[in-house]
Amino acid sequence: MKITDNATYLRVALHTLQSKIAPELGSQDAQGAAAMLAQVLGELIKRETESPFVLSAQVVAGDLLAARLSRFAADQGIAVAPDHAEAKDGDTGFTALAHRHDALTARIAATADVLADRRASMDAAARHTLSELLLDAARWGLHYPLTQRDMPVPAGTPVAVPPGSPLDRDLLEGFLRSVHPDGAAIEVLDFQPISGGFGKQTFRTRIREGNGSERALIVRKSDPVPMVRKGTFMVDLEFHLLRELHATGLLPLAEPLWLAKDFPGVDADFYVMQALPGAVPSSFMGAASAAIPEGILLQLAEHMARLHRIDIARFSGFIERFESPALATDTIESCYRRQIAEWKEYYRTAGHLPSPFVTYLLDWLADHVPADPRRPVLVHGDFNVHNLLAVDGQITGILDWECSNFGAPEQDLAYVRPIISQHIDWDRFVAHYRASGGPEVDASTMDFTMAFAAMRLCVIFNMGVRNLQERAHQDIRYAVLDLGITPEFMKQALACTAG
Repeated sequence: MKITDNATYLRVALHTLQSKIAPELGSQDAQGAAAMLAQVLGELIKRETESPFVLSAQVVAGDLLAARLSRFAADQGIAVAPDHAEAKDGDTGFTALAHRHDALTARIAATADVLADRRASMDAAARHTLSELLLDAARWGLHYPLTQRDMPVPAGTPVAVPPGSPLDRDLLEGFLRSVHPDGAAIEVLDFQPISGGFGKQTFRTRIREGNGSERALIVRKSDPVPMVRKGTFMVDLEFHLLRELHATGLLPLAEPLWLAKDFPGVDADFYVMQALPGAVPSSFMGAASAAIPEGILLQLAEHMARLHRIDIARFSGFIERFESPALATDTIESCYRRQIAEWKEYYRTAGHLPSPFVTYLLDWLADHVPADPRRPVLVHGDFNVHNLLAVDGQITGILDWECSNFGAPEQDLAYVRPIISQHIDWDRFVAHYRASGGPEVDASTMDFTMAFAAMRLCVIFNMGVRNLQERAHQDIRYAVLDLGITPEFMKQALACTAG
């Protein structure tokens, strides 16, 4: 996959600092430090984009100036040090030019020092020429830092994005007044983004209803240019699936309330759900080392078992509206064969960064689908501690169903195994899952289902990084996907397929 250039990361970091961090800083000292950090980041962006052109011209001018000084010294019978400004191995771009500039600066300064020390022995014409050469050297030394300082930070040209504005308090209030039974009496009291989550933008809001009572809500919103437009990764499909799943009453879920599809003025779809109490036990990257109570992990097994024993017929309305008709008669084997073919077609047609890894993974999966005559079940797809809410050791919510699909229960088990195994014995977890009503586990399919889960995420993250590189957004979440999370899933997929 194409490596993201430094300038892209730096633009994202600068945008995050200026739009999200600096406005929240209270002290003058912190604000001053943020302003200086923004200046430094801007300087680094220029060094990665515009500066090489300026510095290249500066080096050419420096070579000419150094040659003039050397000729003048030779005419005066003065020996000067030779030029040793060869590039270092591995130097490229700005670094190579900066190395050459440093060497030129040292050579010009040393020659100028020697000549200035010999001024008294020169005739009047030579002293005049020396003064001009030293003035040219001073101007040369000033040219790059002055030009660099005054050069604006290039913003880059973003790709076209859908019309509309980011969701804010006023737009949300307008939507809620259009759907809430209390209508115009609704008032949005607070609206704040929630950090974390990579698939959607998430916000916490508090509203006052017509009777004066206050209510906490959560908003899930698509990016204007989303990573993927397929399945429950799309906001409206996630909303409708959650409604059917919430209606079963079998799992601790936030109730989906209202869907905003193509709401005027907003740059992407979103939906509003009831807020649940609790906090997330750990982030995805920190889960292996976090202190997670054993009871939470065993409850996760219980909820996973409840999910996997729900008859697929309970989702008939969703399946009829959004899924392939083949799902009505699919076995787990045929379901995965169809989904792999669909993801392969989507990857090829929806736009992506070239990736030999994804090509290999899709090919391996198509060639290793296990024979499995069972009927598919609903799989969460991202069932892990970073998608739980808990209060006092009790799970109060299961979050983020955008990765859900119909498939084998082993898919959720394989996905969570790397984290669970860091905390408790894996066989004990599986035994508790079975004792809680989970179906029998076919351990031989675990590598396949983990590879399938990783494939989908590798495809999606590939497209997210493409959006970052094409400047469809400046969201630092996608830099983190690129730098940390994508390699982790690639590593897991390779362990399952090449082991």
